[in-house]
Amino acid sequence: MANIDLREAFNALSDIVVNRPTPLREFDQIYMKISDMLLQAEMMIRWMDGKSMVFLGDGDAIGLTLVHLNAQGILDRGPAHVHVLDFDERIVNSIKAFSAKVGLEGKISAELYNVADPLPNRHIAAFEAFYTNPPFGESNGGRSVQAFLRRGDEALAAGGTGCVVMADDPTLPWTREALLQVQRYFANNGFVIREMLPKFHHYHLDDAPELTSCSIVVVRNGTEGIKRYSERLSGDDLQNFYGMHSPLKVKYIRDCLAGGELPPLDHYLELMGG
Repeated sequence: MANIDLREAFNALSDIVVNRPTPLREFDQIYMKISDMLLQAEMMIRWMDGKSMVFLGDGDAIGLTLVHLNAQGILDRGPAHVHVLDFDERIVNSIKAFSAKVGLEGKISAELYNVADPLPNRHIAAFEAFYTNPPFGESNGGRSVQAFLRRGDEALAAGGTGCVVMADDPTLPWTREALLQVQRYFANNGFVIREMLPKFHHYHLDDAPELTSCSIVVVRNGTEGIKRYSERLSGDDLQNFYGMHSPLKVKYIRDCLAGGELPPLDHYLELMGG
């Protein structure tokens, strides 16, 4: 790790953590532990410095971590701009509220978006880097991970960089299968794996407290595989998205309290098709 003032870093991170909405386990919103957030951010600035980034979901608030710690001088590098796409309106509103409070509106923005929908045309091949920490795909062979990778891939310009966080536990066969499928996706779509940090993160997860995840950094090989359009996910892609018999059927998680400084206490679900 770079020369970082840990007291300042953890104080800044605590402000970000307090700002996060309450995670909803049924949607695999399982937040990374605070020390691992710092380690992840420190790793990412080596690859993402000065880049325009899109985040495909960001319950952990790694995007805010990157820009806030950089603005505070705790991290000496950071992305040029972060844009977060998330289907949870509570997360979108919490990012907007925090960035307005600390003066980061020019560094981070957020937008409501569901990964099942085509990526908006304005975002296709528009970013220099993407990041995602998606549902881990225990019950669908990693297809939920690939759904988020597909959107990151579509958003990425020529020569861009990507980072994905996914389950990594040698004792669990499903994590090896998901990792194998993700590696195949990268190989088939013109990406080179540049770095992998195994068993790098821990989570606040009651039913599997020892589960860890890895961080994988990839780089697009020039213009190889660059996408020019986006399509809706198929019905098969939505099955078992959050676990066995738990498909992706919610369009948005709506914020009844319109965000704010404290985590929203109430929400409702907007289903696909109304």
